[in-house]
Amino acid sequence: MGNVLTKNPMVIDTAATIWTAARFVRLIQWVDDNGDVVDDSTWVLTVNGASLTVKYQMTANVSPVVIWQIGPFNPAILIHTFVVATAGAGNLHIWLDQQ
Repeated sequence: MGNVLTKNPMVIDTAATIWTAARFVRLIQWVDDNGDVVDDSTWVLTVNGASLTVKYQMTANVSPVVIWQIGPFNPAILIHTFVVATAGAGNLHIWLDQQ
């Protein structure tokens, strides 16, 4: 599919630099859109220079639709740089603030 950066939410499925100019973010979710997330799937993100590794440990062979999320933030948080270093299965949804 490729990254979709012009919609809200942004949908990320490929490792890339997503942005380098500040944006206000309400919510970030790792979503199993297509039922393809398996045990030990991993995403590695760099947010404002800090590395964040998110790994899914499947239990009972059942996968929730939302694997992981950070937020919602109200008010939105300011993220200056957002990089996906490793894209696992599923998609990352980034909900931007509509200011």
